[in-house]
Amino acid sequence: MGNSSSLERVVELTSIMMAEMEAQAFQDERFAELSMRQILYLSTIIHMEEPTFSDLARELKVTKPSVTALVGTLISKGYVRKVQDADDRRAYHILLTPKAREFNLLHEAVHKRLADFLAAQLDDDEVEQLARLMTKALRGIHA
Repeated sequence: MGNSSSLERVVELTSIMMAEMEAQAFQDERFAELSMRQILYLSTIIHMEEPTFSDLARELKVTKPSVTALVGTLISKGYVRKVQDADDRRAYHILLTPKAREFNLLHEAVHKRLADFLAAQLDDDEVEQLARLMTKALRGIHA
């Protein structure tokens, strides 16, 4: 498997940089109320496009009661709302509010800023190589 200490340092530095960029971006008082776990759930909901509570629990590998509790908090903070499924009246979909869409724009800007920073340190071929290697290394991370 090889020595991973240099890779550990890269992961650590990337995590620190990302945390600093997100902390700076989320100083915006509109989103300061969100915890890191709430940000994770909200980001997942955004990418899943109107999941049910069960879908979200499966994706995050957590229990449905955990999802219900945290989504309840996101509802009370105005980021999402729940709507009953037209076909299965027992199921509810989680829908984004305009506030969640504003959050997503800011969150995407943080990711773009990090990508732009990394790209500025490398030439075009290195950027492509890094993208290929990271894609390969992270394959299956959500499996």
